[in-house]
Amino acid sequence: MWKSLALLLLIIAKPSFAAITVVTENFPNFQYQNEQGELVGSVVGKVKAALEKTGMQYDISINTWSITYNAALRDANTCIFSLARIPSREKKFKWIHKLEGFSASFYAFKSNRLSINNLDDAKKYRTAVLKNNYSHVYLKEQGFNENKQLILLDSFENIYDILKSRRTTVDLVVLSDQQYQFESKNDQSLSFLEPVYQLPVARADLYFACNGNIDPVTLDKLNKAFVSSDSK
Repeated sequence: MWKSLALLLLIIAKPSFAAITVVTENFPNFQYQNEQGELVGSVVGKVKAALEKTGMQYDISINTWSITYNAALRDANTCIFSLARIPSREKKFKWIHKLEGFSASFYAFKSNRLSINNLDDAKKYRTAVLKNNYSHVYLKEQGFNENKQLILLDSFENIYDILKSRRTTVDLVVLSDQQYQFESKNDQSLSFLEPVYQLPVARADLYFACNGNIDPVTLDKLNKAFVSSDSK
């Protein structure tokens, strides 16, 4: 009897690790679902290795950027990758670890032969951007009007659809250069695009980050896990 009671007390006293939700989007070549539905990409191995080191239970959910970003912003035990670290987001998240860097450019239809030499030139046209992502925030900070100069879309799939089927409604699109290079190899229909002007900012950093209210113990485990994984 006493042995059973002692065993029960040991089980109760044993620390448990809270589960976390990790959200992401299809953002080639950093992370994306392949034809088999598996999450792959240049940062995925690093993220999964660190998560495994924490010893915590976790689920990775893949959705559109709008759903992904709002979930990470709203839910305490939720983390996100790959998230561009920019000043307007600094206090909203806990920035765990840098994953990679990227650059972004305006892309235009080759047939339109647009010449863009600066941001003021770009303001003359309608630019499709992913709502709440790096390009949207940056252009808004540079004085682009959301009602006149920006076309806000919820996913890259919607951006590609509008470029292919409703070309007269948009003049420019902002994409990461790495993303375009990857997508254009796999989708020949994107060959009608060309880069016309790179955003005049330093190379942006993509991070694994978590909701600002994440549990401190969970935060510490994540920090240590990513440092440990990165050192090998």
